[in-house]
Amino acid sequence: MHKKILFLIPLFFIACYHKPKPEDFHSELQIHQQIKKDIQNVFLDNADDDLMNLEAEFPSSPYIKSDLLILYLAHLQNEDYILAKFYLNQYEKRFASAKEIPWCEYQKIKIDYISYQNAYTNQQRILNLIKECKNYKLTYPNSIFLPEINTIYMKAVLTYKYLDDKIYRLYKKLGKKNAAKLFKTEIPKNSKPPKIPWYKKIFYW
Repeated sequence: MHKKILFLIPLFFIACYHKPKPEDFHSELQIHQQIKKDIQNVFLDNADDDLMNLEAEFPSSPYIKSDLLILYLAHLQNEDYILAKFYLNQYEKRFASAKEIPWCEYQKIKIDYISYQNAYTNQQRILNLIKECKNYKLTYPNSIFLPEINTIYMKAVLTYKYLDDKIYRLYKKLGKKNAAKLFKTEIPKNSKPPKIPWYKKIFYW
Protein backbone atom coordinates (compact mmCIF):
# COMPACT_ATOMS: atom_id res chain seq x y z
CA MET A 1 0.00 0.00 0.00
CA HIS A 2 2.76 2.44 0.97
CA LYS A 3 4.65 1.65 -2.25
CA LYS A 4 1.57 2.47 -4.31
CA ILE A 5 1.21 5.82 -2.55
CA LEU A 6 4.86 6.70 -3.13
CA PHE A 7 4.49 5.79 -6.80
CA LEU A 8 1.36 7.92 -7.21
CA ILE A 9 2.78 11.06 -5.55
CA PRO A 10 4.98 12.15 -8.48
CA LEU A 11 2.19 11.29 -10.92
CA PHE A 12 -0.15 13.49 -8.90
CA PHE A 13 2.17 16.48 -9.15
CA ILE A 14 2.74 15.92 -12.87
CA ALA A 15 -1.00 15.70 -13.46
CA CYS A 16 -1.56 18.91 -11.46
CA TYR A 17 1.12 20.85 -13.32
CA HIS A 18 -0.43 23.35 -15.68
CA LYS A 19 1.83 24.40 -18.51
CA PRO A 20 1.16 28.06 -19.24
CA LYS A 21 0.26 28.91 -22.82
CA PRO A 22 1.96 31.76 -24.72
CA GLU A 23 -1.19 33.87 -24.36
CA ASP A 24 -0.96 33.52 -20.56
CA PHE A 25 2.11 35.75 -20.55
CA HIS A 26 1.69 39.52 -20.73
CA SER A 27 5.27 40.66 -20.13
CA GLU A 28 8.83 39.56 -20.75
CA LEU A 29 9.38 39.36 -17.01
CA GLN A 30 6.61 36.78 -16.69
CA ILE A 31 8.23 34.58 -19.34
CA HIS A 32 11.64 34.99 -17.72
CA GLN A 33 10.22 33.95 -14.35
CA GLN A 34 8.47 30.98 -15.96
CA ILE A 35 11.76 29.81 -17.50
CA LYS A 36 13.35 29.87 -14.04
CA LYS A 37 10.36 28.00 -12.61
CA ASP A 38 10.55 25.36 -15.36
CA ILE A 39 14.24 24.81 -14.66
CA GLN A 40 13.67 24.53 -10.92
CA ASN A 41 11.07 21.83 -11.63
CA VAL A 42 13.38 20.20 -14.22
CA PHE A 43 10.92 20.79 -17.04
CA LEU A 44 13.67 21.69 -19.46
CA ASP A 45 11.63 21.11 -22.60
CA ASN A 46 9.13 23.67 -21.31
CA ALA A 47 11.96 26.09 -20.53
CA ASP A 48 13.24 25.70 -24.11
CA ASP A 49 9.77 26.49 -25.46
CA ASP A 50 9.42 29.48 -23.15
CA LEU A 51 12.71 30.94 -24.35
CA MET A 52 11.52 30.59 -27.95
CA ASN A 53 8.35 32.42 -26.93
CA LEU A 54 10.38 35.16 -25.24
CA GLU A 55 12.50 35.67 -28.36
CA ALA A 56 9.43 35.72 -30.59
CA GLU A 57 7.42 38.17 -28.47
CA PHE A 58 10.23 40.32 -27.09
CA PRO A 59 13.27 39.95 -29.40
CA SER A 60 15.16 42.80 -27.70
CA SER A 61 14.48 41.63 -24.15
CA PRO A 62 17.45 41.97 -21.78
CA TYR A 63 16.39 38.67 -20.19
CA ILE A 64 17.40 36.66 -23.26
CA LYS A 65 21.08 37.06 -22.43
CA SER A 66 20.79 35.65 -18.91
CA ASP A 67 18.27 32.98 -19.92
CA LEU A 68 20.66 31.58 -22.54
CA LEU A 69 23.27 31.10 -19.82
CA ILE A 70 20.72 29.68 -17.40
CA LEU A 71 19.58 27.12 -19.97
CA TYR A 72 23.17 26.29 -20.85
CA LEU A 73 23.92 25.46 -17.23
CA ALA A 74 20.64 23.57 -16.74
CA HIS A 75 21.21 21.33 -19.76
CA LEU A 76 24.85 20.81 -18.82
CA GLN A 77 23.83 19.66 -15.34
CA ASN A 78 21.25 17.37 -16.94
CA GLU A 79 23.97 15.97 -19.26
CA ASP A 80 22.15 17.24 -22.35
CA TYR A 81 25.48 18.17 -23.91
CA ILE A 82 24.23 19.00 -27.40
CA LEU A 83 21.67 21.51 -26.14
CA ALA A 84 24.10 22.89 -23.56
CA LYS A 85 26.60 23.63 -26.31
CA PHE A 86 23.86 25.10 -28.50
CA TYR A 87 22.86 27.66 -25.86
CA LEU A 88 26.48 28.47 -25.10
CA ASN A 89 27.13 29.08 -28.82
CA GLN A 90 24.11 31.36 -29.00
CA TYR A 91 25.30 33.32 -25.99
CA GLU A 92 28.82 33.67 -27.38
CA LYS A 93 27.68 34.82 -30.83
CA ARG A 94 25.13 37.33 -29.60
CA PHE A 95 26.20 38.63 -26.23
CA ALA A 96 29.70 37.61 -25.15
CA SER A 97 32.25 40.38 -24.68
CA ALA A 98 35.85 40.00 -25.83
CA LYS A 99 36.83 39.05 -22.28
CA GLU A 100 34.15 36.35 -22.10
CA ILE A 101 35.02 34.57 -25.35
CA PRO A 102 38.01 32.62 -23.91
CA TRP A 103 35.68 31.38 -21.15
CA CYS A 104 33.04 30.34 -23.70
CA GLU A 105 35.58 28.49 -25.84
CA TYR A 106 37.00 26.76 -22.76
CA GLN A 107 33.50 25.66 -21.71
CA LYS A 108 32.85 24.18 -25.17
CA ILE A 109 36.08 22.17 -25.01
CA LYS A 110 35.12 20.99 -21.54
CA ILE A 111 31.72 19.86 -22.87
CA ASP A 112 33.40 17.90 -25.65
CA TYR A 113 35.73 16.32 -23.09
CA ILE A 114 33.13 15.25 -20.53
CA SER A 115 30.77 14.01 -23.26
CA TYR A 116 33.49 11.73 -24.65
CA GLN A 117 32.58 8.68 -22.58
CA ASN A 118 33.40 5.75 -24.85
CA ALA A 119 37.16 5.41 -24.87
CA TYR A 120 38.56 3.36 -27.78
CA THR A 121 35.43 3.78 -29.91
CA ASN A 122 35.67 7.15 -31.66
CA GLN A 123 39.10 8.07 -32.95
CA GLN A 124 37.90 11.16 -34.81
CA ARG A 125 36.30 12.72 -31.73
CA ILE A 126 39.47 12.43 -29.69
CA LEU A 127 41.48 13.88 -32.60
CA ASN A 128 39.05 16.80 -32.79
CA LEU A 129 39.43 17.37 -29.07
CA ILE A 130 43.22 17.45 -29.37
CA LYS A 131 42.93 19.92 -32.25
CA GLU A 132 40.54 22.14 -30.26
CA CYS A 133 43.00 22.30 -27.37
CA LYS A 134 45.90 23.18 -29.68
CA ASN A 135 43.89 25.93 -31.36
CA TYR A 136 42.81 27.32 -28.02
CA LYS A 137 46.39 27.54 -26.76
CA LEU A 138 47.45 29.35 -29.94
CA THR A 139 44.48 31.72 -29.94
CA TYR A 140 44.40 32.52 -26.23
CA PRO A 141 48.00 32.16 -24.96
CA ASN A 142 47.30 34.33 -21.90
CA SER A 143 44.00 32.74 -20.90
CA ILE A 144 43.51 31.95 -17.22
CA PHE A 145 41.96 28.66 -18.35
CA LEU A 146 45.16 27.33 -19.94
CA PRO A 147 45.95 24.98 -17.02
CA GLU A 148 42.55 23.29 -17.47
CA ILE A 149 43.00 23.19 -21.25
CA ASN A 150 46.45 21.63 -20.85
CA THR A 151 45.02 18.97 -18.54
CA ILE A 152 42.31 18.09 -21.05
CA TYR A 153 44.88 18.09 -23.85
CA MET A 154 47.24 15.71 -22.04
CA LYS A 155 44.40 13.34 -21.15
CA ALA A 156 43.17 13.39 -24.75
CA VAL A 157 46.67 12.68 -26.11
CA LEU A 158 47.11 9.83 -23.62
CA THR A 159 43.74 8.36 -24.59
CA TYR A 160 44.75 8.54 -28.26
CA LYS A 161 48.02 6.74 -27.48
CA TYR A 162 46.18 3.94 -25.72
CA LEU A 163 43.79 3.71 -28.66
CA ASP A 164 46.74 3.36 -31.05
CA ASP A 165 48.28 0.77 -28.77
CA LYS A 166 45.06 -1.25 -28.80
CA ILE A 167 45.02 -1.22 -32.61
CA TYR A 168 48.73 -2.08 -32.73
CA ARG A 169 48.22 -5.11 -30.48
CA LEU A 170 45.21 -6.25 -32.51
CA TYR A 171 47.08 -6.12 -35.84
CA LYS A 172 50.07 -7.83 -34.27
CA LYS A 173 47.81 -10.58 -32.95
CA LEU A 174 46.34 -11.03 -36.44
CA GLY A 175 49.83 -11.31 -37.92
CA LYS A 176 49.59 -8.05 -39.86
CA LYS A 177 53.01 -6.68 -38.99
CA ASN A 178 53.14 -3.88 -41.56
CA ALA A 179 49.77 -2.51 -40.47
CA ALA A 180 50.78 -2.86 -36.84
CA LYS A 181 53.87 -0.69 -37.35
CA LEU A 182 51.65 2.27 -38.35
CA PHE A 183 50.08 2.31 -34.89
CA LYS A 184 53.10 1.55 -32.74
CA THR A 185 53.42 4.20 -30.03
CA GLU A 186 55.19 4.84 -26.74
CA ILE A 187 52.98 4.73 -23.67
CA PRO A 188 54.28 7.03 -20.90
CA LYS A 189 55.53 5.16 -17.84
CA ASN A 190 53.29 5.11 -14.76
CA SER A 191 50.31 6.20 -16.86
CA LYS A 192 46.92 4.54 -16.57
CA PRO A 193 44.57 3.63 -19.43
CA PRO A 194 41.19 5.38 -19.74
CA LYS A 195 38.56 3.98 -17.42
CA ILE A 196 35.57 2.32 -19.03
CA PRO A 197 32.55 0.65 -17.36
CA TRP A 198 32.91 -3.11 -17.02
CA TYR A 199 29.75 -3.73 -19.05
CA LYS A 200 31.29 -1.93 -22.05
CA LYS A 201 34.56 -3.83 -22.00
CA ILE A 202 32.98 -6.81 -23.75
CA PHE A 203 32.60 -4.68 -26.89
CA TYR A 204 36.29 -3.81 -27.05
CA TRP A 205 39.25 -5.85 -28.21
